[in-house]
Amino acid sequence: MSSTVPPRAHPGRTGRGPRVDPVLIHAVHHALRRDLRALVVWARTSVPVATPGWTDFCRYLTVHHEAEDTVLWPLLRAAADPGPGLRRLVIAFEDEHRHVAELVATVDDCLSGRGPASRTLEHATRLAATLTAHLHHEETTVLPLVANLVKPGDWAHFDIAQRQPLGLGSGAAFLSWLLEGLPPDREAAVRSQFPPAVRLAHRALRARHTRRVRW
Repeated sequence: MSSTVPPRAHPGRTGRGPRVDPVLIHAVHHALRRDLRALVVWARTSVPVATPGWTDFCRYLTVHHEAEDTVLWPLLRAAADPGPGLRRLVIAFEDEHRHVAELVATVDDCLSGRGPASRTLEHATRLAATLTAHLHHEETTVLPLVANLVKPGDWAHFDIAQRQPLGLGSGAAFLSWLLEGLPPDREAAVRSQFPPAVRLAHRALRARHTRRVRW
């Protein structure tokens, strides 16, 4: 199916000029939801210890939320005449980030022996529900606004902030994480968000990533 989709000459552009392209944030949300489902199943059926899947999930969630906290929310605050409603919305998202971080820390305590292992499933289920609701909130309130409030160049800076902390090798692993379970017709668009060097490194890492036991 992807072979019928013509390659984009420039990410974030159309025949009418530059535009905000949320393909990367949607891919991150897809991967987070996938891992949340795996986390709950794993906590229900396995010995509660930290796994590569949990480590990846924590790392990429942290990178994603830090990019929003340091780049996206300030962009919305700086939007022309944002109004009190938008300011309250940004504050609400910052509060949601803090609540999610607290739940992640609680689950991590259960997995590392600092908290009761017997409550892992309880806390993992709460994390899954809370973060899923947060992702839905973003998609239904923030993403419809960015096309009008955020310039394409600023949005590209936000995309870079989601990738830059990872470097070349870790960026390739991040790309593998994003593509795991993604519908094939969406893969090309996600790959196009990464520099050629990362895409090349990803080819070498992808087989190993998909074979290893994550959860």
